[in-house]
Amino acid sequence: MIMKTNATKLKWRIFGFLMFLLPAAALAQTPSAYVCGTGTVKLTPNFSTMGYTPVTNDKIIWTIDGNVQPAIVYNGSNATYETSSSLTDGNHTYVVTIEPNDPKLCPSSPSDVINIFKLPPPAIAVSAPGSVYCTDQTETLVITASNTNTTLPLPTGLSLRYVWSASKNTIALTPTELANLGDVSATTETFTTKVKIAAGDYNFTAVASYTAGTTTIVPAATCTGTAATTIKVTVKPGQATITVTP
Repeated sequence: MIMKTNATKLKWRIFGFLMFLLPAAALAQTPSAYVCGTGTVKLTPNFSTMGYTPVTNDKIIWTIDGNVQPAIVYNGSNATYETSSSLTDGNHTYVVTIEPNDPKLCPSSPSDVINIFKLPPPAIAVSAPGSVYCTDQTETLVITASNTNTTLPLPTGLSLRYVWSASKNTIALTPTELANLGDVSATTETFTTKVKIAAGDYNFTAVASYTAGTTTIVPAATCTGTAATTIKVTVKPGQATITVTP
C-alpha cells in the first residue's frame, strides 16, 4: 500500500513537472507533423526504448497540451493515440507515460515531447498593378499572390508554394498557351507576363499549398488556398485620318 501511494505521488510530480515544462518545449522543438482541416495523425509509443514492456491492465496515460487525459487500460493493442480531427490552429504537445498495474512497480519516465502543429488552410490574395492594359504595352506585368494570414506565424521551415493558371475570355489556357503568356517555371508568389500580350479578358489564379521539407503534412493534397484577379487587355487604337477642308 505504501509503495502504491509513493508511486501515485511520483506520477503526479511527473505530471506537474510536465505542465510546467511543455510550453517551453513546444517553442523549442520542430513539429513532428502538420495537420490541416480535419486531418489526424497516429502516435504510437515505442516501448522497446524504456526497458519495460507493458502488460494487460497497465495504464497508458497521455498528457496533451499539459492536460492529463483519462488513463487507457492497456489490452495489448490499444497503445496508439489518434489526434483529434478538430484541433485548434497552432502547436499541440503530446507526452505518454506508463503506470504498471503492479503496485510494486514505478511509473515510467515521461516520453519526449511530440509536437503536432495544426495549420490553417492557406489564405492568399492575388493582385495586379492595374486592371486595364493595352496590347502595345512594352513592360512586363507582374501578378502577385500574397499570404493574408497574419494571425498565426508559420513555424520555421514551413513556406507556401504556388501553382499558377490563367484563362482568356473564360477559356482555360493550355500549359503551352500559359507559357507563351508568361513565366510559369517558378512556384513563387509572382507570375510575370510577357510584353505586348494579345487582347482579351484574362483571369489569373494562384493555388497555394504548404511545403515543409521532409515533415509530413496531413492531408497535403487538400490543404490549399485559391485566389484570383482579372485584367483586361485592349487593342491599341488604329491610326486616325485627317481630313482637310477649305
